[in-house]
Amino acid sequence: GHRVARAVAMSVAIDAKAFVGGSTRATALARPRRACRAVRASPSCCRASIGRTESDDETKATPSRRDALLGLVSVVAGVVTTTPSEANASLKLTPTGLDESRRFFQTFPPLWEPYFGWGERITIKRELVPDTIWSLEQEQALGVLAMNIRCTVVKLKSTDGLVVFSPQAPTKEFFTLLDELGSVEHVVLPTYAIEHKVWLPALSRRYKAAKIWVADGLWSVPLNLPNEFLGIKPSGVLVPSNVDRLFPHTEKNNETETRKENPQPPWLDELEYKVLRVDTAGTNPYIETVFLHKASRSLLVTDLVFSIPTDPPEVIDRNRLLNLAPNDPKDAPAPLTTENLRAGWAKASLVVSFLGPKGQTQITEGEFKGKLLWEDGWEGSFGKIENRLLPSPILRTLVFSKGKGPTKRFLDELEGDWGGKFDQIIPQHYDAPVQGTAADVRNAFSFLEASDFLTGLSTLGSELPVEEMGTLLKVNDALEFVGLGRGSE
Repeated sequence: GHRVARAVAMSVAIDAKAFVGGSTRATALARPRRACRAVRASPSCCRASIGRTESDDETKATPSRRDALLGLVSVVAGVVTTTPSEANASLKLTPTGLDESRRFFQTFPPLWEPYFGWGERITIKRELVPDTIWSLEQEQALGVLAMNIRCTVVKLKSTDGLVVFSPQAPTKEFFTLLDELGSVEHVVLPTYAIEHKVWLPALSRRYKAAKIWVADGLWSVPLNLPNEFLGIKPSGVLVPSNVDRLFPHTEKNNETETRKENPQPPWLDELEYKVLRVDTAGTNPYIETVFLHKASRSLLVTDLVFSIPTDPPEVIDRNRLLNLAPNDPKDAPAPLTTENLRAGWAKASLVVSFLGPKGQTQITEGEFKGKLLWEDGWEGSFGKIENRLLPSPILRTLVFSKGKGPTKRFLDELEGDWGGKFDQIIPQHYDAPVQGTAADVRNAFSFLEASDFLTGLSTLGSELPVEEMGTLLKVNDALEFVGLGRGSE
């Protein structure tokens, strides 16, 4: 549930084309409120049942995947209003008019453009560590909303070959820029998040000799299919530290147990890894592998933490930002100025972070139906989250706060084993590299030590604007209503 909700962030309160078809509202949100620590402590804008232990409520059976998906559609419907007349913008069956070097075909229907068919993405290459680590960035967009998504590439000192983390849309431009860096020897899938793994089969088909390493326990939706069925043939899996890396699984055959050997990457002396796994945030686990590049003192992460810059990344379409910059959509697009680009970027980042910021509403009728109307005050909220190392508010709410135990143990291990070994962080969204140490990562998660979720919103080091949390907490309530992510300490 947490991953789909995170993807929904790209579509909330914006022209979401025809994903749910109409302006249906989720009935799940109308259930009677349960008394819990967070509800009793909550202000009027934030009532949610986060922070309970397994014994706080009556035990519920784990829902089927079908139930879970129906519940998620209900959640999406509750926070998205669509504009069906624009549906064709995200369904393109021919490549007409698209740049041949930047076009790609999307067969899996995700929650970003295009939902299906031909799309177009610019790829921008940036050198993050001289002659060692690069970023290949693309834009992940929905309507006027957008964020950057990064494929991180590391050159091995031992072979001069490349390790590619989370490949992006397989355009000619992407492959050309990647090939300029060297020979692809390894591809890594560090997380289950769809936007970071959906393009792996295309890369593996192009670089057939490359070895593929995936985090153990990855799953797929709507059906949990084997990796091989999805076109992913792993050379080995990456497992948590409490699991035997070489023999993580025991297989039974006619009552005979055999231990199947699990090869490990040959570059662990240059790139070590650790795995965070949270099993209490939904029907499937949250899994993320982080890497320590020893020579450059860099921590490579996917979604664990990020830092939203004041200025929009170069890859973001400026027209999107200028259309979002004015408080009233009748004034769009705004003139091309640094101030207006920053305004559009700030608003997009607030919607992506909080699903539905307090200061924005959606126009329900007239010429600008479906567009956003903003109140003054959004600048203050963005100022509280920009240029800071923090976990995504969505993952904080729907994953980390529901799996305090495994998250804290992971942070203990990170600080105990890698403390003093890195001083910069390379996430796969927003800014990179970001200055940060193991202690800084720990500080960004200080909310885990709070007595309840809402108290954690004001915990030193991990503060969030409480006034922006209302919609996100309603999403959490809706997910829990359908049996997803009830959490555990």
